[in-house]
Amino acid sequence: MKLEEIAAVIQHTDVSPTATERDIRSLCADAIKYRFNGVMVQPCWIALCRKELEGSGVKVCSAMAYPMGGALTRSKVAEMRHLVEEGVDEVDFMPNLGLLLSGKADAFRAEIAAIVEAAAGRPVKAMLELEPLSIPERRAAIIEAEAGGCTYVKNSSGWGVGGKATVELIRFMAATATRAKVKASGGIRTKQDAEDILAAGAVLLGTSAGPAIMRGAGGTNAY
Repeated sequence: MKLEEIAAVIQHTDVSPTATERDIRSLCADAIKYRFNGVMVQPCWIALCRKELEGSGVKVCSAMAYPMGGALTRSKVAEMRHLVEEGVDEVDFMPNLGLLLSGKADAFRAEIAAIVEAAAGRPVKAMLELEPLSIPERRAAIIEAEAGGCTYVKNSSGWGVGGKATVELIRFMAATATRAKVKASGGIRTKQDAEDILAAGAVLLGTSAGPAIMRGAGGTNAY
């Protein structure tokens, strides 16, 4: 693949709790320079990113209910509405996997549907932390997230227990989802990583190593 094709599907990420304004401005500058699909930041940086990226075509994306997913549903819905008010373009959020794993698939799906409704038409991605789950649990998480209206299913938050994106896992996700698209994150640090994961069925990549990938080097950050 050409580097510009990979750049077009990278959501350049810095969701570190220690990220500073300088870090976020640098993130945005890199996204403009390499023409990445978007930046992924914590909610407090949405307004700054909108200013930095104005007119560039780079999307402002944010992580919500992150990284544990155990907030009350009404709190998540309120947070989504706040993100919409801030001007977010896309949102990656943590669903309550504990509900699903407790046999409460209806409640899991209902929470997702409420969050999707609050997004008011913006693309919503469910971070499903799939690595530690059994195959049936992975399948159920994908199917229920899709049924709740998610635009994308995502293998991992990149920070929690979800682990790294692997070819096998992304291929499984792409084969299981019938409508939702697949975003991959975790351990995507080289051009070869990106090519392999995209070939497996992902259509978006979440990584903090975007500039390193564009330079032909390997990223060393955790995400």
